[in-house]
Amino acid sequence: MNFETKQCQNCNKEFKIDSDDFEFYEKIKVPTPKLCFFCRLQKRLAFWLFGKFNRRKCDFSKENIISIHSHKTRFPVFKATYWYSDQWQPPQMDYNFSCSFFDQLYNLQIKTPKPHQFGTNNLDCDYCDDVWDSKNCYLCRSMANCENLSYSYRTVRCRDSYDLSYCFDSEQSYDCSYLFKIYNVQYAFNVKNSIDSAFLYDCHNVNNCFMCWNLRNKGYYILNKPYSKEEYFQKLKEYNLGSWNIIQFLKKEFQKHIQQNAIHRVDVNSKIIQSSGNYLSECKRCRSSYFLENSENCAYCFRGPGGNKDAYDATGIWKGELIYDVNQLTQGYNLKYSNYCTNCCDSEYLDFCVNCENCFGCVGLKNGHYCILNKPYNKEEYEKLIKSIKDSMMTEGVYGDFFPYKMAYGGYNLSLAGVFFPKTKEEINKMGALWEDIEETNTNIDIAPFIDDITMVKDDVLQKALICEESNRPFNLRKDELEFFRKHVIPLPHNYPDIRTLKRVRDLFCVVPINVHCFFCDKEITTYYPQEWNYKKIACEKCYLAEVA
Repeated sequence: MNFETKQCQNCNKEFKIDSDDFEFYEKIKVPTPKLCFFCRLQKRLAFWLFGKFNRRKCDFSKENIISIHSHKTRFPVFKATYWYSDQWQPPQMDYNFSCSFFDQLYNLQIKTPKPHQFGTNNLDCDYCDDVWDSKNCYLCRSMANCENLSYSYRTVRCRDSYDLSYCFDSEQSYDCSYLFKIYNVQYAFNVKNSIDSAFLYDCHNVNNCFMCWNLRNKGYYILNKPYSKEEYFQKLKEYNLGSWNIIQFLKKEFQKHIQQNAIHRVDVNSKIIQSSGNYLSECKRCRSSYFLENSENCAYCFRGPGGNKDAYDATGIWKGELIYDVNQLTQGYNLKYSNYCTNCCDSEYLDFCVNCENCFGCVGLKNGHYCILNKPYNKEEYEKLIKSIKDSMMTEGVYGDFFPYKMAYGGYNLSLAGVFFPKTKEEINKMGALWEDIEETNTNIDIAPFIDDITMVKDDVLQKALICEESNRPFNLRKDELEFFRKHVIPLPHNYPDIRTLKRVRDLFCVVPINVHCFFCDKEITTYYPQEWNYKKIACEKCYLAEVA
């Protein structure tokens, strides 16, 4: 069979299952999906929290902790050091064939603790989540090997910076997205190996460049025009970069240049072979995937930092092989329909499990073998019971479904699904998902007026709050943050940190394919830039290399 057209049971749109898909589904013995790619992605991302950090009590020790889980969370929350210890054991349940599988799994989930923070080996990173091997970071998510970083998302080996998204090996930088090996860069997107610059778009190996695009191996440029070193710094004095109003004006002007003058490569991929999607790096035979690195034979995947092979419908996976319909995985083999697992294999329907093998429908289990609903069996009992459970689920029509929305760890509106697939409260309730209200912040606080120029800001701003212009939420400056702004002549932000992060993340979410014609040769190409961005010069790979490289 070459392909089959199905109708999504959620959005009712048609989607195709091709011969490669059928081959993979047969290989791992799973039914074909009922939902289209975007509805499958939306459901998994509902389990990836992106909410507010809360002060609460550890349900094990009763000490004060800071967690992405609020005190209203339906399951216990343990400080991570206790959760990963041997001081407690997860509850067990006998399987009941008179009850739905997902209802039983939900009841087990309610009783089973979660760690207050996802990630290990960190120092002074209390206000962070999904953080690994990092030090002194604040209000960051999804990061590894970072130090002295604040208000950032999806960063690796970055330090001494603020407001970064999807950046690698970057220092002393601010308000940037998709950067690799940069130093002292502000207001930039898709930049590599560059230093001492601001307002860059698609630039590689540049230094001392300002308001530039598509440059390669250049120095001392303004608006893509070359200057001598002396002329460059004299020209920069004409811009008061410490003024909030000036920066907003420059952002609008720079955006016009990006829309009208910049040449946009058909996608943001590098070193790929027989692959399709966007933000792929060193991938081979990866289809319809996004933000994937160093992976092979994958399809319909979203975010994977490397070492993945034979994975379908996976989000946030690292070193996974033979993976299907999984969210957040660190090392795994032959794992299906699972969420937040580490080093698990030959298992299905696991929720936050560690070092488990041949397990089915388990929650919070560590070092489990041949377990169902956390209860251990011998191999023969396990295999016999698993067959009966799967037969029952197939009769019920739920085998092959990811966890129901009600099992998500928090509100849909405070998840990555809420970021990329926003819904109203009524729509979320109708889906069977959760809505989580953000608790009111103390408004009886001293408010500092915004001062346009950073050089005019005094130290007393540290004892007061600023009010977000978009959400009306108060936020504070830290001493190190103010020192950074003064050092780099950057005006104070006018929006709450999470609002700034969400804006950068949404601008990266270019995953909807659009057919357009190359601006230069008129060849039909598939690109991912939203039409409302009004990019004029979108080029096929050949024309882009001819014009830019």
